Amino acid sequence: MPRAFFFPSYLGSGFGHVGRCLALATELSARGWEVAFALAGPHLARVRAAGYLVYEPRKPFRPRPETKEGPAFTIFSDMNFQLVRDGFRNPRVVRATVKEELRFVERFKPDVLVGDTWPLTSVIGRLTGLPVVQIIKSVVHPARPNLIWWEPPPPGLLSPDPRPVFNPVLRRWGLPEIARAEDLLSGDLLLVPSIPELDPLPPDLPDTYYVGALVASSDVSTQEPPWFANLDPSRPLLYVTIGGGAGPVGSRRFFALVAEAFAQTPWQVIVSTSAKFSPADLPVPPPNIRFESWVPGLAVIARSDVVMFHGGYGTTMECVRCGVPSVIIPFHSEQESNGRRLEASGAGLVLLPGSSPPQAMPGRWGGGRFITLIRRASDLTALRLRQAVEEVWKNEDYRQNAQRLREELARYGGAAQAAHLIEECRM
Repeated sequence: MPRAFFFPSYLGSGFGHVGRCLALATELSARGWEVAFALAGPHLARVRAAGYLVYEPRKPFRPRPETKEGPAFTIFSDMNFQLVRDGFRNPRVVRATVKEELRFVERFKPDVLVGDTWPLTSVIGRLTGLPVVQIIKSVVHPARPNLIWWEPPPPGLLSPDPRPVFNPVLRRWGLPEIARAEDLLSGDLLLVPSIPELDPLPPDLPDTYYVGALVASSDVSTQEPPWFANLDPSRPLLYVTIGGGAGPVGSRRFFALVAEAFAQTPWQVIVSTSAKFSPADLPVPPPNIRFESWVPGLAVIARSDVVMFHGGYGTTMECVRCGVPSVIIPFHSEQESNGRRLEASGAGLVLLPGSSPPQAMPGRWGGGRFITLIRRASDLTALRLRQAVEEVWKNEDYRQNAQRLREELARYGGAAQAAHLIEECRM
């Protein structure tokens, strides 16, 4: 029985990296593979509940607890910033983390390693001689990383330098040195979990294949809840979801803005408040608006006329799968990149939660100084929310373009195609 060991990036608040790995793990398991994960953090329980063996990292990493109120928007320009977030402070941390992950691999004895934006997967592969599969978005592809592609990066950003942290260890192990974090994402097989229009790359990149959506779904996510029967098919439906870590954008104020924007309008509005907020703790919304801590996302999106969301990968792909146009309210640069791709395709509209000049947030780590830019407070208003949704709904071009993307996505095999490529790579 073949074995695959998954290394998803897990120290952010989003589910995208873990969800892509979970979707692929489910397909491989159905084909007779044994699967294990190296994982900690908020999504650990979900992966274990799916029945997968999980090796939980101990030291030196622990996911940092989220603060209730973060900045409304965070600007970063490349994967180097992720290395700081993930705690790779110095060469000692890199050595200790690799040592622990090598123990995991030795215990599980996999045939292939699968990484999703985890910076050590290729290092583990080279040290063990195992083939490495990378699930990789175009903006961090080692051949042409370009996270802020729609405009020049704003002045004042200073990217962390990964070389003093990683290169002493790589030299010690006889491995190639790096110039940037994206160099760590090399592999024997690179799977782009999207389509060329939403994740464009130069043609004929070696070992790189588009596979379409890798989204972890379940029977529950596609089942319509009982209260769906009360929806009026003659009135437009808006679904609102902004993820679990949106700071001020996802605070009580945001939910109040949604209620204000669509009260006494023809819109029926379903709002997912996430696990952070209980609907019982929020003001009672108008009769046409429903707050739910959890909804079957795919079922709701399929019924919606417009989706308002934060630009996360999973919801992006679900909107494309269903051919539904969207309004994207991102709270960091990677989500804005996803939103800008939808906007450039004519299937969405980006609404930034802040327009004031960003403030510099300097920091230090083992690679020296770096500077992140933030916008502290959201300047969203109820009027801006309503106008954006009305524009996307009334302009039929948005829906036609969303349906065109759905047709393009349908030509790719998703997890089945990804698993087929992995099996060929292993042979």
